[in-house]
Amino acid sequence: MTHHIMMIAGETSGDALGADLMQALKRPENDIMITGIGGPKMTAQGLASIFPMSEIAVMGLKEILPRLRKLFKRVDDAVTHALAVEPDVMVLIDSPEFNHRVAKRVKAKRPQTKIICYVAPHVWAWRRGRAAKMRRYFDAVMAFLPFEPEVFETNNGPPCHFVGHPIVDRLEALEPLPDFAKKYHLKAHDVPLAVLPGSRISEVKELVPVFAQVLRYLDGRMENLRPIIPLVPHMADLVREKTANWPGKPIYVEDEADKFAAFQAARAALASSGTATMELALSGLPTVVAYNMGLMGDLLVRIMPVPSVVLVNLILDAPAMLEFLQDRCDAGEIAPVMLEMLQNDEVNAHYRAMLAGFRPAMRQQGEKPADRAAGFTLSLI
Repeated sequence: MTHHIMMIAGETSGDALGADLMQALKRPENDIMITGIGGPKMTAQGLASIFPMSEIAVMGLKEILPRLRKLFKRVDDAVTHALAVEPDVMVLIDSPEFNHRVAKRVKAKRPQTKIICYVAPHVWAWRRGRAAKMRRYFDAVMAFLPFEPEVFETNNGPPCHFVGHPIVDRLEALEPLPDFAKKYHLKAHDVPLAVLPGSRISEVKELVPVFAQVLRYLDGRMENLRPIIPLVPHMADLVREKTANWPGKPIYVEDEADKFAAFQAARAALASSGTATMELALSGLPTVVAYNMGLMGDLLVRIMPVPSVVLVNLILDAPAMLEFLQDRCDAGEIAPVMLEMLQNDEVNAHYRAMLAGFRPAMRQQGEKPADRAAGFTLSLI
């Protein structure tokens, strides 16, 4: 008997997750048909998308408002398809603004349809009441973070299952990594420091001056400091321009394998808060995290019911990465701590030991996230 799974991805990251899940589902022993909405990666796995994913891949009010009528029409189209084909299971990947609307309407009209939310919204950070609301139209959640099942249970949400984080797969797919020191001509006495000033214009403009002061402090107190700056494509020119005069002749890295190789070669890191901290933790690199979002940040820090804004610290339930947030995002506070992390072997080893548990924590019993997600999806049929 052929089982029908409907999947919806609304953005590039969701398309990649959907493609991996489709690949894991389409094993010879599984008689599966998959329909829905996806981008080029899901299309390459055989999905005939109901309409182009690009039509719903919008973010922020400036993009959403002019296209609101068309977006509502696409919600209608997705719901119509679901009600017409009556899938055994629906897997709605991230994109809550679109996917939660689809889930509500399908569940209201066809309650027997099993609907899975793949990638939990961050109810642990704010608006925990969303968890209870999701219970009305999601039968289950497949989560990336190991503490999320407890958060959903505590807040009366739908059953939540930790399937592991695909960031581990990304790194393992790149291994073995290149010899960074040889490729970029690092000398034996160089002290490599990974510096990540963010992936948004606002972050870069806020953090680059602070990080520059930190590097000048370090350069005046130690020899052979070499900043290594991984670049993201849309910010590469701006970051190069703003860091060109930094001390230590910065090394710029654009290739992902080289980036992870840099993290392995570095002595420590100075980074903006964000996904990059998880990449640094996977590499076991002692890291100082700095961030300042102004008044909005002050508000968020006050209302977030968690002891840290750094996911690595929440996952490990320990201060594995030092945080300098808001008013503390100040070179005078950061620089001496950074210097000690670079020069003191015991301090450096302490943070490496704390981060050693991060990679195993992001895997569920050693299984690949897509394989675990596929197994759980099939279990609902």
